Amino acid sequence: MSKKLSDLKGTPKLLGLISVIIIGIEMAYLGIVFDLFTLAASVVASFGVAFALISFALQNHLKNMVAGIGLYLNKRIDIGDIIEIDDKKGTIIEFHLMKTIALTDDGKFLNIPNLKFSETVTMISHKDKSR
Repeated sequence: MSKKLSDLKGTPKLLGLISVIIIGIEMAYLGIVFDLFTLAASVVASFGVAFALISFALQNHLKNMVAGIGLYLNKRIDIGDIIEIDDKKGTIIEFHLMKTIALTDDGKFLNIPNLKFSETVTMISHKDKSR
C-alpha cells in the first residue's frame, strides 16, 4: 500500500500540505487556549515602543551615520581634498561613520560630524587623482 501511495504524483506534496495545516490548527488552538496571542501582541508592542524611544534618543547619531554612508559613497569627496568649514581650512585625512577628520595648516585636527560636513562644508580643491 505504501508503494502505491509513493508512486502517486504529488503525494509527498499533499502530505506536507496536510501536515502544515494540522500544525497550524494546533498552534492556533494552543494560542487561543493559553492566551498566547495576547502575550505575543504585548511583546511586539513593547519592542515597537522601545525601538521608537531608542530611535528618538539616538536620532543625531543615526543622522550622522546616514550622512557618513552618503559621504563614503560620494565619489566627488576623497581623502586629501582641501575643505573649508566655519572659516577654517583643512585637508581631509580620515572618514569615519560618525565624523570626518581634517588636518589644518597649523597641525590641528578638526573633528567634523558627518551631518554638519554634508551640510556646511565648502570644497576648495580636490587632490590630484592622476597619480
